[in-house]
Amino acid sequence: MPSTTRQALLQALSAAGGAYISGQQLAGQLGVSRAAVHKAAAALTAQGYALEAVSRRGYRLLGGDPFCAEAVGPYPAPVQVYDTLESSNRTAKLLALDGAPHGTLVLTAHQSAGRGRLGRVFESPAGKGVYLSVLLRPAASAQTATIGAAVAVCRAVQELCGLELGIKWVNDLYYQGKKVCGILTEAGTDLESGRLEWLVVGIGLNLTATAADWPPELAEKAGSLYPGGPAPVSRAALAGAIARQLL
Repeated sequence: MPSTTRQALLQALSAAGGAYISGQQLAGQLGVSRAAVHKAAAALTAQGYALEAVSRRGYRLLGGDPFCAEAVGPYPAPVQVYDTLESSNRTAKLLALDGAPHGTLVLTAHQSAGRGRLGRVFESPAGKGVYLSVLLRPAASAQTATIGAAVAVCRAVQELCGLELGIKWVNDLYYQGKKVCGILTEAGTDLESGRLEWLVVGIGLNLTATAADWPPELAEKAGSLYPGGPAPVSRAALAGAIARQLL
């Protein structure tokens, strides 16, 4: 089943605002068979969307925490979504070396070896945070990109969650006195000219993690936007909003 059918179904159900749409109406609207609508609905459910199907009434979208490229929303560059990575920055840097275009977004539900500044470990509890990296070309300066990323996170969180974050030392963001987000910007240069070729901006935002998800030395310092959950926004949607703000 083409991913475009899933995307079209998602758009139609989202536009309905929680109302039911019959399978026959969706099939006509999407230009596919009712069987294709059923398969697309099943695929969206598997991706984390909360869909309800009722006989003689149709389908409706209830929400959920979908973690897929479709949930990122409209985006002008490639989107790579992974269940787990060693580090989203590491994957984004490999893509940069392979010629990936400006704006390429790498999003993962878990990092097994997430990193912060000065080689520090960045804890990334599976399914409880927003872990993304954005590839930038052409690049200005690493400092400008980090500041831009901090502002982008604040704007996206304000827009989708209605929460105000504070920026400290440019790459750390705080909420209610605890660190909820870290930013790591890394650069690639041309060895002959010394010219900056690309930047990878890594962003880790704690969404629903609690003190039990972190080692004791971090439990007093680290926080989340919605400790223990649920969050009113999906991780992928928030990542898409952050990346669009950064671009």
